Amino acid sequence: MTKQRNDIRYWTYHDSKKPVCILIHGFTGSHEGFQYIIPNLKDFHVIVPDLPGFGESELSLDSYTIDAIARKVNAFVKALKLKEPYLVSHSMGGLVAASMLAQNPELFHQKTVFISPVATKVHRLDSRALGAFLGRLQYYVGKSVPKAGPKLVKSRLISRIATSLILTTNERAMKKTINGHHFKNLDYISSIDFYHQLHVDINKKGAIDYADELNKKFKPLIITGDKDNVTPLATEIKLANALNADLHVLNGVGHLLHYERPTEVAAALNAFLSQ
Repeated sequence: MTKQRNDIRYWTYHDSKKPVCILIHGFTGSHEGFQYIIPNLKDFHVIVPDLPGFGESELSLDSYTIDAIARKVNAFVKALKLKEPYLVSHSMGGLVAASMLAQNPELFHQKTVFISPVATKVHRLDSRALGAFLGRLQYYVGKSVPKAGPKLVKSRLISRIATSLILTTNERAMKKTINGHHFKNLDYISSIDFYHQLHVDINKKGAIDYADELNKKFKPLIITGDKDNVTPLATEIKLANALNADLHVLNGVGHLLHYERPTEVAAALNAFLSQ
């Protein structure tokens, strides 16, 4: 069911009398990225918002930063008057979730799940540095060069190439589905300047920067793949140590594990939250 609250569009699934689980998507994503996990979360009332400026939600932020998104989504959670929902996040959504938990820890259950979160900032000699530079350059040109710039940002060819670099599946149908979602997300782009500023902010920090606040209350689980080249396993181990978190590693899968191995991701999530 589709609803709207505080300029945020959101979708609800399963029995509303069950414990609530809120899913937070990543950069350039939308609620649709969780479609394969949701059927496996029937013990929860699942709420999936499109973050401000993504998907069908309006770009209504006071600044284009992770912390501003977190403030807006926390206001959304408050408005729903939920009783300590579980927070589950993926990729950049892990950064947003970490900020949400740090800003308003009283809103959420102490158990939280990070799926391949952005764990640490990107350093100059980091394996992620080239990708971060190319992404920043793409959005900078996109916002600075009339006509050609937006076409560059919304190029399906570039999207297909970028997606192929993080896929581990060989299934043609799955590749087609993932590319289809990513193409749709290009049509959702609300502001290239927003994407550019947020991309810069994402690469300047990691969920580990919120560790001091999160350690006061939260007991996290980190689920990740050992083939992830967007949020590498080494950074996830570092984050797990900083948060004293449980770490569940899926072998042979990368950053899109919520598409490629949803049953296993959901099983780890369910086991952790039911303990």
